[in-house]
Amino acid sequence: MFFAQLLILGLLAGAVLSLVAIGFTLVLGVGKIANFAHGAFVAVGMYLGYEAFVAWRISPYLTLLPALALFGLAGWAMAEVFERRGRKVGEVGELLVGLALLLLINGLLEALFSDNPRSLTGVNIGSLPVAGISIPWTELVAAIFTFLVAGGLHVLIRTSRWGRAMRATAEDPVVAGLHGIRVPIVQRAAVTLSIVVAGLAGVIIAPFTVLTPSAGTTYLISAFAVVVLGGIGSTAGAVVAGLVIGVADSMAAGYLSSYWTTLAPLLIILGYLLIRPGRVTA
Repeated sequence: MFFAQLLILGLLAGAVLSLVAIGFTLVLGVGKIANFAHGAFVAVGMYLGYEAFVAWRISPYLTLLPALALFGLAGWAMAEVFERRGRKVGEVGELLVGLALLLLINGLLEALFSDNPRSLTGVNIGSLPVAGISIPWTELVAAIFTFLVAGGLHVLIRTSRWGRAMRATAEDPVVAGLHGIRVPIVQRAAVTLSIVVAGLAGVIIAPFTVLTPSAGTTYLISAFAVVVLGGIGSTAGAVVAGLVIGVADSMAAGYLSSYWTTLAPLLIILGYLLIRPGRVTA
């Protein structure tokens, strides 16, 4: 029974990691940018959901559509920053641009909301009893949302014209450009889409997550492990890898110690790179 409980909790946590990692794998695979600010937008989404409920008494789920537009604009602005400035200073410069944006956004969140942990406990849409535990529907909604987003992106990338352009750009931007694909536009779209997914992920997980300005950075570290394990640019791989890491974290916390929930993703990255370094490619 204890194993089944840990398994269920791990799968739910893994679904959240997958949702964060889906956007990150897109920006790495298609945008060719290691955007460290990705995690910060998860935190922005979390505080947006929190503020909507606490200040305006609006369910976080009702803010998803406005958040879609908001993060779409923010994502395109960030894509322009990377395209017009980041690429001119090289790969190291892009990393520094992303890091600077991460620190800036975290600092703004701390200035607005302080660094005191907060919880959005008022959102209660019931629970579902499974294997002797009661699973809140807020977590189940996040898991369902993950699979819907992953499935939608998978269909988009595999069947649409934009999807084919993204796959070609991820494979070889130079060759894609020679075949008439407007690579900068496709890369901007990938960056924008990644920010949208990150922001919506934050809104979805806000009802059952402890909010701090740096919370998104914690998710980003785990997202790195998910992308490394699932393959850069693969949305399906991100979902599978996220579930695997979520279960590994849950089992480690249940049978060993809670400290292992932080160490497990890092050990998975290290072990996988040592065993199969050739797989970590765009």
